[in-house]
Amino acid sequence: MRLALVVHDFDPAFGQGRYAVELARRLAPQHEVHVWANTFAPVDVAFTRHHVPAWRRTALGTILTFLAAAEARLRGGTYDLVHAQGLTCWRADVITAHICNGARHGVTPTAGWRQGLFPRVVPPLERGFYRQPQARHLIAVSNRVARQIREQYGWVRPMTVVYHGTDTALFAPATGPEEQARWRAEFGLSATAWVWLFVGEAVKGLAEVIGALPAFPTAELLVVSRSGLGPYRRLAAERAVAPRVRFHGPCRAIATAYKAADVLTYPSGYDAFGLVVAEAMASGLAVVVGEETGAAEWIEPGRNGLLCPAGAPESLHAHLAWLQEDRRRGPGLGRAARATVCRHDWDACAAQTLAVYESVVGRRG
Repeated sequence: MRLALVVHDFDPAFGQGRYAVELARRLAPQHEVHVWANTFAPVDVAFTRHHVPAWRRTALGTILTFLAAAEARLRGGTYDLVHAQGLTCWRADVITAHICNGARHGVTPTAGWRQGLFPRVVPPLERGFYRQPQARHLIAVSNRVARQIREQYGWVRPMTVVYHGTDTALFAPATGPEEQARWRAEFGLSATAWVWLFVGEAVKGLAEVIGALPAFPTAELLVVSRSGLGPYRRLAAERAVAPRVRFHGPCRAIATAYKAADVLTYPSGYDAFGLVVAEAMASGLAVVVGEETGAAEWIEPGRNGLLCPAGAPESLHAHLAWLQEDRRRGPGLGRAARATVCRHDWDACAAQTLAVYESVVGRRG
């Protein structure tokens, strides 16, 4: 097949970008893969590159300008199938829904025009996007997203849930105490501390994690985030835990952070999937995760992870206390977590996606 993958950034450092890169890597040996994107990271994948210009000052600017430019440039192409990663082009045969903005964003009455512009513009735009006539099949990254796209946007055509894959070779447990100690030293962590890890956007529960830290004096927290962390640094100082928090910016070698930690603390109130959860599970960590996270669908509480209701810091505290009571519990959860994730690697994701392609092309033929 001659395939077109459309994504804002063809870059494994970003969730949708990683999805596209790993998919292209597995499809390229048997198919002609064309990638339409605004940025391209150096990757060992054989594909044809097509640049899509976009104004990247804001998320809304990216969406609107990329969508218009991709429409203009794809018009002259001939492909067996066009696969859009979310809201990226109007000529998609298959769409992967990585998020449902209609479910995630609400306009509050007190929101200023800057804060309210994205939720006022993008959900209605997505509603039209998911009703485009050419789209034949939807891939949702979790059952949660599948349900939200149906409820918010009225999708009634075929749909398949294909979870994000995970590189279980890259994301693997530390080989032993020596390797873990080495990575802890890299991040400025104590070799003997009980290390919590938070990865991702700070709004996905970092304040709750810092708020739990005073009750656990042997714990240290490693934060890996591209968010602005000023308010969280101040919160750590107010709670008198600043010496036990290591704030770190974006980390391309993120696998090393998982190797340094004992538990992932990620009490997010919403995440369409949550790649950080899958990566932590593959790395053999105990995970304490918000139950509104898509990857929570993999978790059997008490067997391979722990779940927190949204907005319930007492639940986060109780789970951490349970892990601290018997330090053997965390490694046990971590081993079961890794076994779960190994059933959802990128090979499985690509095979399920290819089956969708073949069904769409077969139906059209």
